[in-house]
Amino acid sequence: MLELDIINGCKRKDEKAYRQCYEACAPYVYSIIKNYISDDDYRRDAMQEVFSQIFLSIDRYDSSLGKFKSWIAQITIYQCVTLLRKRNRISMIIPLEPGVEVADMNELLDPLSKEEIEKLLHTMPEGYKTVFLLNVIDGYKHKEIADMLGITISSSRSQLSRAIKWIKNNLSCETKNYIYG
Repeated sequence: MLELDIINGCKRKDEKAYRQCYEACAPYVYSIIKNYISDDDYRRDAMQEVFSQIFLSIDRYDSSLGKFKSWIAQITIYQCVTLLRKRNRISMIIPLEPGVEVADMNELLDPLSKEEIEKLLHTMPEGYKTVFLLNVIDGYKHKEIADMLGITISSSRSQLSRAIKWIKNNLSCETKNYIYG
């Protein structure tokens, strides 16, 4: 994604390297942000926060511990969650009665294109979407999600179940035309 000399230039606080880093990474960062944040104004704020955090903490990036792309993805996700929490956008988390079955996500999502999944996520309530993205898309465990969002592990599991139920309901025959149309 980014050459080591540009990363080292950022570590030396070289303005040209900052610009090159931003230009190379902005599309990737934005693709993560738009999954988590629906509002355009919030997306701009998130871009600012993410790149501020990247540049402030770039001295701590160690290429022997992982790829730069993974490192900035973690920063991006964390900043999105932080922004959503600050703006009380995750407040839609609702307790769920036990017994909701978690479906096989591959079976649900495989027939859909990337654009269809993005359209579906755009209409999903923020609380459901955040937990769904963190768990299913980004691979965080429920304990990690609970810590990030300041909720219980059972609430994280409940929100994932609610998200899956919401997806099933919105993929029903009567709403397929709305989602795909």
